[in-house]
Amino acid sequence: MMKVGAIGNRFMRDDGIAIKILECIKGNFKDYDLDIIIGETDSQGFFYLLNEGDFVILLDAQSIGTEPGEIHVYRLEEALAQPSECSMHHDLSIIELMKLYHKTFKGYIIGIEVAEIDLSDELSPFLQEKFSFLCSEIENLIKNMILEELNHA
Repeated sequence: MMKVGAIGNRFMRDDGIAIKILECIKGNFKDYDLDIIIGETDSQGFFYLLNEGDFVILLDAQSIGTEPGEIHVYRLEEALAQPSECSMHHDLSIIELMKLYHKTFKGYIIGIEVAEIDLSDELSPFLQEKFSFLCSEIENLIKNMILEELNHA
């Protein structure tokens, strides 16, 4: 099964960018056989909705010091191969949960670089200005990822 999900905190300004984008574009995937999951801050709940063998596309906010609004794409398999950053079992990221439970998934992580993280339910002015562009770009990325997976299945 194909699953597209977004995680983040919509009350921490740009941390909710992935959720807002997926909510905006999800109607454009009605003709696709996939599950749309809005995971909010519940990484564990999101993880337990995945089945081994699923093709997963995960959207999340990211802060790695690049231009705000920049989109970064990672293969899920590559992210799982990276050394673990956490040795605790509480409040783990989805990647850490996949490693902890030895689950293998194919797919992608789409990271959106944030401008501001603070207490607000609105995006920063910078990401508000780029929102339509980000929605369009990410919708196209997801559609291309799905087509690529269907052609290889």
